[in-house]
Amino acid sequence: MKKFRFLIPFAVLFGCVDTSTVEVARSHTTDISTINMKSFPNPSGTMGVARSNADIAQEFLELTFSLESGQTIPRLTKFQGKIGIVLNKGAPAIASRELDKLIARLHDEAGLPVFRGTSANAQIRVETLPKSQMQSLAPTAACFVVPNVENWADYRRRRFKPETDWVKLQSRHLITVFMPNDVSAQETRDCLHEEIAQALGPVNDLYRLPDSVFNDDNFNISLTAYDMLILRAYYDPQIRNGMSKAQVAKVLPSLLARMNPRGQTAPAGGLRATSKAWVAALEVTLGPRSGRTKRAAAAHRVVRLARDAGYNDHRLAFSYYARAQVMIKDDPRLAAADFSQAYIGFKTLFGVQDIHTAHAAVQMASLALSAGKLQTALEYINASIPAAQKAQNGSLLFGLLAMKAEVFEALGQVSDAKALRREAISWGRYGIASQSEISRRLGQVAALLPKLSTKGF
Repeated sequence: MKKFRFLIPFAVLFGCVDTSTVEVARSHTTDISTINMKSFPNPSGTMGVARSNADIAQEFLELTFSLESGQTIPRLTKFQGKIGIVLNKGAPAIASRELDKLIARLHDEAGLPVFRGTSANAQIRVETLPKSQMQSLAPTAACFVVPNVENWADYRRRRFKPETDWVKLQSRHLITVFMPNDVSAQETRDCLHEEIAQALGPVNDLYRLPDSVFNDDNFNISLTAYDMLILRAYYDPQIRNGMSKAQVAKVLPSLLARMNPRGQTAPAGGLRATSKAWVAALEVTLGPRSGRTKRAAAAHRVVRLARDAGYNDHRLAFSYYARAQVMIKDDPRLAAADFSQAYIGFKTLFGVQDIHTAHAAVQMASLALSAGKLQTALEYINASIPAAQKAQNGSLLFGLLAMKAEVFEALGQVSDAKALRREAISWGRYGIASQSEISRRLGQVAALLPKLSTKGF
């Protein structure tokens, strides 16, 4: 299940900026409706990952034989033969295009026998419906997947029946993905990627994974090389439907050695399992249901638990990032310090041109802009654009390019600023749900530098 998106950069990005007295932003003079939406092509497939096969084997077992609830899945289940995927009639056109691209990737990169099916021959059904209707039954889900139901009406009738329980599943014959039909193109693609991947393979998520959509931190939002490796292994003939955890564990070493030679010599990371207490605190921190006081208390608890558990990895940096999101209005100094800690942590672990670092960098750039440090902001922005492009994150690209346009505007490079703003909007139309929201966010960006002089830059 894909939960509410934790990482929406502009939801908190400008909490330190007082926009109450800012006049209509010059960005609003651009007619958004005249700018076409951009989209991402399928990436060039990369086979395997440079991570220890010993770690991957353990992760495979946890992804496959456990649920986020803590329940144990007694047997591996998978589809047999060719796998048809069908999209319901009336689904958005962008969903159809993104599904075709995903099927191509699953075929080429994971070697799966998937094809665009019909209602008569599809094993995986994708049903789109209004977000409000979907969340009337699953209020914390951005999208989700259910075995042995045909459609929404069938799910309503059978959602508490044994046949919809992953723990009791014997094999996979019919699985339906439920996702909203009134969200951005990017959110549509993200749901297709994660939910179809879970319909095909593992249904668990692990916060310790730095390079996977099987992680609720939402840094990676489209299937990665790691995910394709997991799915390729899942459907290897050595792994059969109904195998136990012990049986799968026995064949994984030789299977991964064949599929991922680089992983044979990569050092083991040995990251500790994530505690239930940390996950619970994080979900309160970033979830939609708790009030500000409870979220703030949970945010402090997340950081404390990460430190106490010795998470000297991306989970500690994410803990700082999560607390900053919550505290930016009530304690902007702490939020700024936490964003800095997150940026340093991600940069140390993954380098500058990584999607984790880029998410923190966009926050650092906004803080630099609000302080009038144009060149510093530009350094953060330029280093992060390649990461946003590689991760195919249109919303993040929008933010980076919109800020870059404001820097150029402040430096007197008006024509370049105009071109950058138009490019930002084109990505905004992919990554953000509505034109009014794009306009609002452009105004927030412009408000960072309402009275800044270009002298001295």
